[in-house]
Amino acid sequence: MIRSICIFVLSILPSCIPLSAIPDEVPIMLDPGHGGAIVTRKDDKWDPVTKQYLDFYLSGMIYQKYTEHELVLSLSKKVKVYLDMTRTAEGWEEFQKVLRLFSDQPTFERIVFRTDMSRTDGWQERKLPATDPQVNDPYRMYDFPDARGNIQMGRISYINHQKPYLVLALHLNPAEGGNPGGMGAVLSPGYQTFEMLRRITLGELKPAEFYKSPWAPAWLISDPGFTQFESAKGDAWVYFHGYRMLKNGTPWLGKNRGLRYNMIQWSYRDAPGWEKAAAKAGPGQYAIKYNEFRALGRFFDRERGAPETWRREGGPMGYGGDNHYASDELLRFVQMGLPAQVPARRTPGSMGEIVRPFVSTYALPTFTNAICAYLEIGHLNIARDRSLVIEDDDAVAKSLAAGIYSLFRGLKLKSFTGAKPRGAPVNFSKYETLPDGNYFRSVVD
Repeated sequence: MIRSICIFVLSILPSCIPLSAIPDEVPIMLDPGHGGAIVTRKDDKWDPVTKQYLDFYLSGMIYQKYTEHELVLSLSKKVKVYLDMTRTAEGWEEFQKVLRLFSDQPTFERIVFRTDMSRTDGWQERKLPATDPQVNDPYRMYDFPDARGNIQMGRISYINHQKPYLVLALHLNPAEGGNPGGMGAVLSPGYQTFEMLRRITLGELKPAEFYKSPWAPAWLISDPGFTQFESAKGDAWVYFHGYRMLKNGTPWLGKNRGLRYNMIQWSYRDAPGWEKAAAKAGPGQYAIKYNEFRALGRFFDRERGAPETWRREGGPMGYGGDNHYASDELLRFVQMGLPAQVPARRTPGSMGEIVRPFVSTYALPTFTNAICAYLEIGHLNIARDRSLVIEDDDAVAKSLAAGIYSLFRGLKLKSFTGAKPRGAPVNFSKYETLPDGNYFRSVVD
């Protein structure tokens, strides 16, 4: 049975949002960051053109005895416990107790989540040494060849094959240079922003167009000595043809990140045989020369489409689309939920604030057909932040689970003087009734 529901909310979103075709069991994906071993060899981004790994495996942050990949895995498992409560009548009664931490609604619209995880362990648990060529097989983001040369799905492909409506990715940041910590969203812009940067590169637009963009202040500096503007241009060309840009404005041939949309298994991969055309690097979608590049093919048709604009551009936050809204909303639920559950968090300054988003050409928000809430839930080397995922992890997990419910059903929230959530659901229905069918399900053939 397909449910329809109309929720009225006093918020920045439209007052009536149909949740139409949300299925009986809503698929959710939890993506705990990293998980693999530190290795000295290149071990991720397998490139079908050059038949080699293009980059080192990103194993995550380590601070003293703490590792990012272990802490976010533990937190993700706790979030799953709460979401799984929705699957039984008894569990639903318990889950409503979590919702009542945030809302005095007399009743809550039932929802059932089918929650999966992109990984359920870390490399140490598999008992392979870091020197083993297969040690990072379950943790790579992109597809890769196994010991027999057969291509296996990386985590992005696995996520897309589960066809989730929402992906929650959890990470912990490093804090450097007096950074006070806090929590923030991780975003990747959509086609229109990267196209603006491409045209600036060609001299068709002035750099002032970038500085007028809401993305400019948040863009992550990609390389030592780069400005945000230079980093943004470099990221644009990673997005388009895989090669980062040098400071002098030419392709950085030593920084090939590959045609990432062809390094995963999904509906928008180019037709078989694309590798030979890409190796020639001639005019068209595989050109390395900027003036010869053309955004052609299935992937760029997707990128210019309405769903990607909804997900990654504009939206309730002014930029970042539904990805930004969902991310910010979940962070606000943590901001509200911790003081409600942990008395020590009611003291001013006991929690880091929500900081400006981190913006780059990140893979997960770009290459998944799902609303992507990618969170840096804290800074591992800041004691105040670290304690969130160690001492207060259960309270954080409850807050995230309640926030996920709100993204689908909405909540009328109690009064709160801090960074209060809006309590308005995402309009999933617009993604479900496209000419090509349900966006979330069309990600794989």
